[in-house]
Amino acid sequence: MVSLKLNKAKYFQNVGYTPEQVQWAIHNSDYRFRVNIQGRRSGKSYSSAKEAEPAFLMPNSRGWIVAPTYDMGDKIAREFDATLLKKVGFPCTATHYDRGRLRYAKGINGSEIWVKSADAPESLLGEGLDWLIIDEAATIPKIIWEQYLRPTLSDRNGWALFPTTPRGYNWIYELYKMGQGSNPNYESWQHPSWMSKYFKDDVDALRDELSDATFRQEYGAEFTTYAGKVYPFDRDKHVRVLKYDKRLPTYVSIDFGYRMPSVGWYQVGSVAGRDEVYLIDEIVHQENIKTADLAQRILKVNRDNGYHVHKYYGDPAGAGVQAQSGLGDIEIFRQQGIRVNYTTNKIDRDITTGIDHVRSFMESASGHIAFYVSAKCTGHIEDAENYRYPEAKDGRPLKEEPLKDGYHDHSCDEMRYFFINHFPIKKRGAVALPRY
Repeated sequence: MVSLKLNKAKYFQNVGYTPEQVQWAIHNSDYRFRVNIQGRRSGKSYSSAKEAEPAFLMPNSRGWIVAPTYDMGDKIAREFDATLLKKVGFPCTATHYDRGRLRYAKGINGSEIWVKSADAPESLLGEGLDWLIIDEAATIPKIIWEQYLRPTLSDRNGWALFPTTPRGYNWIYELYKMGQGSNPNYESWQHPSWMSKYFKDDVDALRDELSDATFRQEYGAEFTTYAGKVYPFDRDKHVRVLKYDKRLPTYVSIDFGYRMPSVGWYQVGSVAGRDEVYLIDEIVHQENIKTADLAQRILKVNRDNGYHVHKYYGDPAGAGVQAQSGLGDIEIFRQQGIRVNYTTNKIDRDITTGIDHVRSFMESASGHIAFYVSAKCTGHIEDAENYRYPEAKDGRPLKEEPLKDGYHDHSCDEMRYFFINHFPIKKRGAVALPRY
C-alpha cells in the first residue's frame, strides 16, 4: 500500500476545506477500514472526495470510487475533479469524461483513479488497489464487497472508506460493529445529519413529515428497520432461542439455484388453536452449490440433527430442465432420495399475493404474530430485514414485486414457498396488508 505521508492539514488549508471534528476523526484515522455512518445531506460524499484527493497525490497509487450507480458516484468524482484537477490544476497525462463526468484520470505522478458502478460487477475486476471509497455502501449487496471489491485490496494491502447512510441491519451494520472495537483493522463512526454544518434542513419539520423509521434512518443515521422493506420483520419480536421439537412435524423449503440456493427447516405447532411456524435451521448465503450436492447437504443436516422431515417444498420452476444435465432440480432431488412438493395454483404462485400471505403470519392486522425464527438462523434474519422494494428517484416504489438483488431475495423466496405450499392461500383466503 502507498503510505499516506502527505500533510493533509496543509493540503486542506490550501484548497479551502475546513473539516469538522467528525471529519477530522476520519481523515486522521490510520485504520485500514473506516466505516462512516452519516445521515443525509451532511457532507459525507464531500469529505470522502477530500480523502481521495491526497490519496491521488501519492506517486503511483491506484484508487477507485465505487457507488451503486455511476450517477451516485458522480457526487464524489465531481468534487474531486473540481478541486484537484481544475482548481489546483494538478497535471494529468490522461483523462476520460463521459458527458462531462469524470470516469478516469492518470496524474503526472503515475497515480490513477477510476469511477466505478456496483451495478456493473464485471467492471469491478482489475488490478490491485491502494485505496477504495465505496459511497452509499449500505445499498450495495454484500456479495459485491466480498467477491469483487475486497480482493482488489489484497495485493497492495489497500485501505477502504465506507461513507453511507444505513439500510437496516445489513452487512454494513456488521462492519460498523467491528469498527467499535472488535476488529483491530476497523474503525467506525455514527452521527446524525444535524451534527454537520452542511445540513440546512429543518429537523423538526422533517420529524413531523416522515415516519419515525425513515427519519431515524435517513437523518438520524440509526440502524433500524426502514420504510420500503417488504416484511414487518422485527428481531425483537420474531427472533427466539428455538430448538428442534420431536413432537412437532418438520418441513424443509428449498429455493434451488447453483449461484446461491437457500434452505429452511420449519416446524409447525399450535397455540390456543392457532397455527404457529418456527424456522429452526438454514442453509443460506453459500455460493455455487450443485443441485445434487445441495440435496446431500440437506440430508446431512437431517442426520446430524436428528430431524425427521415430513415433507419438502420448493419452487415449481425447479421442475424445468437444466441445459447441462437435461434434468430439472426436482428430478435431481428425487434421484437423491428427496421428493419435493410444489403448488401449481395460480393464486399461490403469484408473488405479491404470496408475500401478503407471509406477512399475515409475521403480523396479522390485529397484531398477532404466528412466525418465529431461531436466533441461529442469522441469514434469514438478515434477509428478512433487508428484503425491500426498488424505489424510483422520487422515493415511490417502481413496482409491486421486491428487488431481486441476488443476495437477500433467495431465502425470502424459499420462505414464501413454505407458506404457500403448507398453508394454501385459497384455503385460508388471501390477506392483503400494507407495506412496512
